[in-house]
Amino acid sequence: MRACPGSTLSQKIIVAVGFFVLIGFIMPAMALPPEVEADKLLMSATAKLDREDQEAAGRDLEKIRALKVRLPVEYYFQNGRYLAAAKQPAEAKKSLETYLDKAGKEGKSYDPALKLYSQVEAGEKRLARFKNNGDGTVTDAQTGLMWAASDNGRDINWADAREYCRTYSGGGHTGWRMPTQDELAGLYDKEEAGPYHITPLIKLSKCCPWAMETQGSEAAHFSFGDGYRYLGSQFGSLEDRVLPVRNGK
Repeated sequence: MRACPGSTLSQKIIVAVGFFVLIGFIMPAMALPPEVEADKLLMSATAKLDREDQEAAGRDLEKIRALKVRLPVEYYFQNGRYLAAAKQPAEAKKSLETYLDKAGKEGKSYDPALKLYSQVEAGEKRLARFKNNGDGTVTDAQTGLMWAASDNGRDINWADAREYCRTYSGGGHTGWRMPTQDELAGLYDKEEAGPYHITPLIKLSKCCPWAMETQGSEAAHFSFGDGYRYLGSQFGSLEDRVLPVRNGK
């Protein structure tokens, strides 16, 4: 067979490559079947939850629901993990209950799901101890004490912290004071996740609020990072905070 006049091997290669590039533009890429895409997204969400990237995992889980396919059984466990991390205990329990019902004891995540369910349930009980009053205060049903919903938010020495509490008017209430070290310790909950182990209804900007007790030139602190009690100079203020408290309702 005679080659076309002027035709070269390199020209033929160029023409062939151009043809396949053109086909690539014309023909859309083949999409995965929805069920397979759901499994792919579920793997992605699982990996993101493992590295505590809950926000990105939540987006993957939302995409799975948008596919309008029968949800994989494992989806309910991973969704339960996401909801638990997002502090939505009631919804987390529902999703975990669905997983445990559908997967049964043979489910690959049966034991982790059961453990997480127990943790979420315990967290609900801990949260039920505290009431958000909706006015910048939180009431502890166990002790009857009312707490400010956040610390003062800036560096402060002990004397200024005491005055801050005396003039505090959170929620329109009077009678605020500096807490004792025992009262602060009563809020410590090592089961609460995060850098500061305290109910999520109370926000701390640093770990260790002042307490009212003094010893010479030192005053008491309590650390919500590790649960330790300690003394520090009353005149220090770097990273020191105060959390006002008052008795009764």
